[in-house]
Amino acid sequence: CGLIFGAPSLLASAATPQTAQANAALRYLYSQVGTDGSIAGAMGATEDAIISVADNGYDPATLKSASSRTSAYDYLSGKASTITTAGGAAKYVLAWLAAGKPAAIDGSTLLTKLNTVTTSGGYLESNGAFHNASATVETANAYSQSLAVLADVGASQALPAHATGWLTCAQRSDGGFGYAIDDSLSTPPASCGDTASDTNDTGIILQALGQAGITSADSAAEGYLHSVQQSDGGFGFNAGGGSDPDSDAIVIQALVAIGQDPTGSAWTVSGGGNPLSNMESFADPQGSGGYVFPGNTTPDAFTTSAVPEALALTPYAAATTIVAGSSPPAAPVTTAT
Repeated sequence: CGLIFGAPSLLASAATPQTAQANAALRYLYSQVGTDGSIAGAMGATEDAIISVADNGYDPATLKSASSRTSAYDYLSGKASTITTAGGAAKYVLAWLAAGKPAAIDGSTLLTKLNTVTTSGGYLESNGAFHNASATVETANAYSQSLAVLADVGASQALPAHATGWLTCAQRSDGGFGYAIDDSLSTPPASCGDTASDTNDTGIILQALGQAGITSADSAAEGYLHSVQQSDGGFGFNAGGGSDPDSDAIVIQALVAIGQDPTGSAWTVSGGGNPLSNMESFADPQGSGGYVFPGNTTPDAFTTSAVPEALALTPYAAATTIVAGSSPPAAPVTTAT
């Protein structure tokens, strides 16, 4: 067995009642590995698939193309030099950590760059915000800042001063968080949120703060999430849209990160639905194991890549134990009666 690096207090259990559904979704992702080793030809989907495999206790090294036998590791290792954003560097580091720090996708260089100041070619501003190391510096945002915090915590790297402060100050008056963060000051002010709240950015920030041991934003954020929970028990990107599996997944992981049970009474609506049951409702009715985004007629790897890690009831890229050489079991054989 190997240990995925992360917050030990969030160590995942070996199995959940959703294990069968998670295995089906993982089998779908294995079927989607391209000849270059990627999932859908994309870094993000490939990294999320690796994390999902690991969060369910399997070895991401087995995530390979059925035809070429090229692995997801092979694909990511060849793309490391193309990363130009703080968020991209952090997510690569998280995939590296989730896979047990394999030499095949060594993320140590990107971890160092993530914590190097931008004036020296890194992604860290002197005020603790993570930015692109380029002539056109990105504005601080929930995605990059949260993933960078998660990567540092997972790698047992000391967090830069104010790194979490730029997350807590981004909380809006409704308790939620939005994408953009105004980090123009030298230290985080009382309020720095620059855009309206949404469930996805609220979810990733809660996970980053949770793994950093910060709970001050939890109560108000829970209030926001309750206010935008749909009548089917699920979540959309915001209150104005219907539920979707990706928003369900990030909220499920956020709730677990702050010690909430996404299947408990607090998150079960009058009709009996909850975030987990709603997410499962998007499983491909044709039995592929993939998940279908609303408005689409078939499953896709982008939508499915984040689902198995949520089905495992673990926060994003949290610590768990993987079995070397293991992969999801074959689908059970059914016989006609």
